[in-house]
Amino acid sequence: MAQNPPLTHAEKLLVEAYTNILNDPFEDKYEDKWEDGPFDRAIDEFKARAQEIGFSDPFQLLSRYKILSYEAIRTQLKNGPSPCFRPGWESPFLGATVDLTSVLAKCEHLSGPEFDSNHRIVVLDFWASWCGPCVQSGPEISNLADEFAGRVAVVGINNESIFGVTKPPEVELLQEFLNENRDGFRYTIYIDNAEGYAKETVYNPTGYRGIPCAILLVDGVVRYVGPPQENLRPALEKVLKAAEITAAHEE
Repeated sequence: MAQNPPLTHAEKLLVEAYTNILNDPFEDKYEDKWEDGPFDRAIDEFKARAQEIGFSDPFQLLSRYKILSYEAIRTQLKNGPSPCFRPGWESPFLGATVDLTSVLAKCEHLSGPEFDSNHRIVVLDFWASWCGPCVQSGPEISNLADEFAGRVAVVGINNESIFGVTKPPEVELLQEFLNENRDGFRYTIYIDNAEGYAKETVYNPTGYRGIPCAILLVDGVVRYVGPPQENLRPALEKVLKAAEITAAHEE
């Protein structure tokens, strides 16, 4: 799948400067906490640093990441993150029921064992191959699948156009990607269909607008929605503990 070329040393320095000067200090300064003055000074500082590194026009690089102008950065930071990325957010999809067998019947199975509907506890992972954090989290999710094998089904659903107009899946290209990254994606992988059925019926209703996106299902009921790196494990351990207690009472 198409990916950006590796960054040179100078490009890494520029991205670091952008992160440390223009982004991180203002991430929590949105809406009524925003002030233009500090950001204007940060722009001047960043311009000077970019010149030191050797970039007269830093947007030649930053545009790769859809960062197109200082005013666009200002507007995005001033408006703040989407509600789903703010502290205390809960998905409106919590408590909803998902017929995962029906959803996956619309998708194409690519790797790992096919989904067994006898699993009561399931972790879904929505991802795309162009998404750096998705690729980085693959090994972590694979380890989770290994650790809880037999108790939890871990199912990845790939959709390369998850944020835009749905396009037909490029199955051969994704299969090639998975072959090249076999160690990082050791769990079950499906690819969404040309209509984006899984995206439209499961991912979009969650209200979460990032990937990777983990969705924890217990008996088909949504119990967690969010990034796999943060609160998924505690939520998973909680439902596993509850399942153990229920099983003990039934014996």
